[in-house]
Amino acid sequence: MTNILNPDCTAQKTGILPFASGDLDRSGLRLTRAEFSRFLGVSKQAVGEWVTAGKITLGADGRLDPRQAVSQLLRNTDPARLRAKVLEPLARDIGKLQLRVAELEKALAQSDENATFHEECSNELAAQLNAFDRQLLDERDVLASLPVDKVIDGITAWLKRVSENGVAAGWLTILECVPDNGLDILQHELDSLSSGALDDLERGVSIVCGIQKNRKLRGGHPDDTSPGAPQQNEEGGEDE
Repeated sequence: MTNILNPDCTAQKTGILPFASGDLDRSGLRLTRAEFSRFLGVSKQAVGEWVTAGKITLGADGRLDPRQAVSQLLRNTDPARLRAKVLEPLARDIGKLQLRVAELEKALAQSDENATFHEECSNELAAQLNAFDRQLLDERDVLASLPVDKVIDGITAWLKRVSENGVAAGWLTILECVPDNGLDILQHELDSLSSGALDDLERGVSIVCGIQKNRKLRGGHPDDTSPGAPQQNEEGGEDE
C-alpha cells in the first residue's frame, strides 16, 4: 500500500503536492494535529497555534481533513510566511500571483480613469456642438447679411472661446466674435430701413435739434427740471 504521507514515496505526483491528485478524497484520511505537523514539516506547536487562532478547524472527531486544513491555512495566513516545506512551491506561486493581481488592479484603475476622462471629453464636445447648432439657428439671418470671411472669423473665434471656457461660454453669440461687429450691426440695421423710414428719422433728428437750439437761445436747458428752474406753459410764457 502506498503511503501518501511519505514525500519520498514512489507514487505519481501531480502539481506541487507530494501525492497524486484525488488521493486524499479517495482515502477519506483524517489526521491528528501531530500527523498534520509531520505532513507539512512544521512543529506541533505551530499547528496548535493555527488551531487556537482559528486558522484551521478540527472536525468533530478532533482530527483534521488535510485538504480542507491546507485550504484554510492558505486562505487565513500569508503564504509567504509559512515555513512548511511541502507548501513552499505553492507559496512562491501564490506570491507571484498576488503581485500580478496587484499590477492588473492598478492597470484596471488607470483604464477606468482614462475611460471616464474620455467620456467626459466626449460629452463636453457634444454639448459644444449642440450650442454651436443653436447659435447658428438663432443668428442665421444676421450672419447671412455679413461678409463670408467675417462670419468665418467669427465662428472660429466663437469655437475657440467655447473650447477654452467650456459650455459655460455658450451664452456668447457668434456675432459678438465677428471682427468690427458693431459697425456691421449698425450697417445691417440701416440697410433694413426703407427710404421713407430714413427720411422720417432725419426729420425727427432735425426737429429735436431745433427744439434744443431754441431752448438754449432762451437761456433754458433741455434737461433742467429742477424746482427752481422756470417752466414754459403752452402759450410760451413762464409759469409763476
